[in-house]
Amino acid sequence: MASYGLKLAGVAVAILLIGLLAILIFDAVWFRIGAGAAIVIVFGGILFLAWRTDRKDKAKRAGIDELPRV
Repeated sequence: MASYGLKLAGVAVAILLIGLLAILIFDAVWFRIGAGAAIVIVFGGILFLAWRTDRKDKAKRAGIDELPRV
């Protein structure tokens, strides 16, 4: 049980550090191009990542529809 708690704490610290790094990186972007454009860039990147993941999943399931019904 203790190892689960340590893993959970480690993941929480990692997420905190990644968030802090993202704030530091995008802080410079916000000052240069404005908050609205920075939000568009961030959410555009997230949308692109979701689209690419969906394309990969559809490619994996390409022949499943042709299987006979059970």
